[in-house]
Amino acid sequence: MALRADIDALPVAETADVAFKSTRVDEDYPGGPFPVAHACGHDTHTAMLMGAASVLAEMRDDIPGTVMFIFQPAEEGPPLGEEFGADAMVKAGVFQNLKPGAVFGMHVAFFPVNHIGYAIGVQNGASEVITIDIEGKQTHGSMPFMGLDPLPVLAAINDGFAQIYRQIDTNTAMTISIGKIDTVGRSNIIGQRIVATGTVRAISDAVMDDINMRLQRVVENAARMHGLTATLKIDQHVPAVVNQPEWLERFVPTAERVAGKDKVFKMEPTMGYDDVSVFMNAVGGGIYFILGGQHTRFDENGNLVAAEEGGPGPVPNHNPGFYADDAVLKTGVRLHAYSALDYLTGT
Repeated sequence: MALRADIDALPVAETADVAFKSTRVDEDYPGGPFPVAHACGHDTHTAMLMGAASVLAEMRDDIPGTVMFIFQPAEEGPPLGEEFGADAMVKAGVFQNLKPGAVFGMHVAFFPVNHIGYAIGVQNGASEVITIDIEGKQTHGSMPFMGLDPLPVLAAINDGFAQIYRQIDTNTAMTISIGKIDTVGRSNIIGQRIVATGTVRAISDAVMDDINMRLQRVVENAARMHGLTATLKIDQHVPAVVNQPEWLERFVPTAERVAGKDKVFKMEPTMGYDDVSVFMNAVGGGIYFILGGQHTRFDENGNLVAAEEGGPGPVPNHNPGFYADDAVLKTGVRLHAYSALDYLTGT
């Protein structure tokens, strides 16, 4: 049995009012300098798995099997063009000498403290990074006819991406987002080139393949319409995390034993990715839970609200104010440890 924790941070300026608030700045990361913060809770994941490792090591003589602890870097993704995270570890041979029968993964979120959520089937969607490179011809802003402006091409591409939502089944979850645009020039210069990067999320790998075909068509035709060329590059594909029913039957009772039946609940799939899916696919399966770690509650309509009036309430992952209550650490340690023990003993 393998237990996995991700150990990387994010380029976020942390604002949570805690004594251990990160003040580090990474001067070397490409495109930086960037602030550094564990604004996705990976620090809690690391602490939970370390705690579970300590507990299980003390009882190793009583465990009928082997527990593998995976501390995975770069879950959030490295600079484009580099191999990363779970995929890099699998290619490097992480399971070459020891292949577990299942992989357990979890992630803290803004659910109420110590509540455990799970989806049946797809838990986290597939993800990828797209780069659109549009080549034009630079000219002075007063003489646009002397050049080729790449900006209208990007606008047409963005409009075309919006139409893809109308071409995919309306019951199918997906997102296409352009998050960064780079060009060189100034207010009175039409630039030579535009490079735009973004992310695509889809409910499954099959839907992602369909979207990619449509993205390629939009990019090529939008450029051709304006007499320019554009290329689409797809990087950092992460497959969907899938909780198969047979694995849920084995692990949900463990979650209920750890947190109590009243705190374990079914949830809808999320478009937030997690490349623990690569580990799970490499060994043939496993389970993935979402562990609540904030001062929130569900109201009568099922919406997340602050546990108390005036409290911090739900603060989503990747937000500068993201926080996790220390009370979740003990639950996380127990969830790791009991999942391994129940799996290996067949409980």
